[in-house]
Amino acid sequence: MHVRHLWPLGLALGSGLAVPALGWTAVTAGLAGSSAVLGVRPETRPSTLWSAGAAAAASLAASAAFLRTGAPEPVPALGYAEMAALTALVFGLARRAPLRSAVALTAATCAAVAALVLRLIEASTDVPPVTAAIACAIFLTGPAVAAASGTYLRLLDARRRRAVTDARRDQRLALAQDLHDFVAHDVSAIVAQAQAGQVVAAGDPARAAALFAAVEQAGLRALASMDRAVDALHPDRRLAPMPGLAELPELAAGYSAAGAQVHLALDPGLAVPREVGAVAYRVVVEALTNVRRHASATRVDVRVRRVRDDVLVSVTNDGTRRRVPFARATGGGLGLQGLTERVRALGGTLTAGPHEQGWRVQATLPDRGADA
Repeated sequence: MHVRHLWPLGLALGSGLAVPALGWTAVTAGLAGSSAVLGVRPETRPSTLWSAGAAAAASLAASAAFLRTGAPEPVPALGYAEMAALTALVFGLARRAPLRSAVALTAATCAAVAALVLRLIEASTDVPPVTAAIACAIFLTGPAVAAASGTYLRLLDARRRRAVTDARRDQRLALAQDLHDFVAHDVSAIVAQAQAGQVVAAGDPARAAALFAAVEQAGLRALASMDRAVDALHPDRRLAPMPGLAELPELAAGYSAAGAQVHLALDPGLAVPREVGAVAYRVVVEALTNVRRHASATRVDVRVRRVRDDVLVSVTNDGTRRRVPFARATGGGLGLQGLTERVRALGGTLTAGPHEQGWRVQATLPDRGADA
């Protein structure tokens, strides 16, 4: 233990040397008081636990000495000050000390308080045992309340830490999901368009130039998605609205320019809540991204329509699932897992599986209003 952590013990011993007539009373009161100061500090160091144990042991030893000899308490006021300091120490231990140490030291400190009560009673006059027991119970109410208060605040601190941890985890998951839903889609488009550009560069320069222009646009969209994700980490910034149904035509056109032809069927005048539109857009993005990665499709049909009180989003392709180096490098399926969680959060369902000669992703989203 570092020397500078032993100042409570030095202060207590100094108190006893400064007033030798008070003897043990000054030592124990000073040690208990200085330990209580350490006990209520925000951090708990080993010195705190050593000082707490020393305070309880010194108080018990002093009480045993006084009770054995029957000597009167030199200054009862110091005894009550010692009791108050021990009570404060109980509070600090219950709130901040490691659990096992807190239980052991709190029990020892409460025992020291009970012995101190007997010491003060014996110093006053002869008291019947029943009265002494009642007095001990009354005076132990203070340490009991201190222990309960410290434990309550300890639980609040733990709950607050868990809330912060959960919030950070949710923020990281949301950021990862946004990056996957939007950035991964644009990056996969960049890869596909760059590969196509290499194939047609020699024979069709005009087509290659168009593909590289599409690569540029996909890169700009990826940068915008990353900027939006970073902005979400700053609470003082106003977030840009998430893409919704209105952005589906642009999404379909961009995909068709570099891959299978996307045929979009969107019910005219379909108005849905903003969160429903955002999830519907994510469903289409994820489905198109998986088509590019895993399916050799030439046609993709995207349909968004209202079915009674629900919004039905379906993305069907005519290709068979395949394995490509890009798919192996980036993995697959994790996006559907995160998307399923988002759909379920709205009370909807998401299914994905073979359909006729191809593959279909379909989401059913409850629509309880039309405010977007």
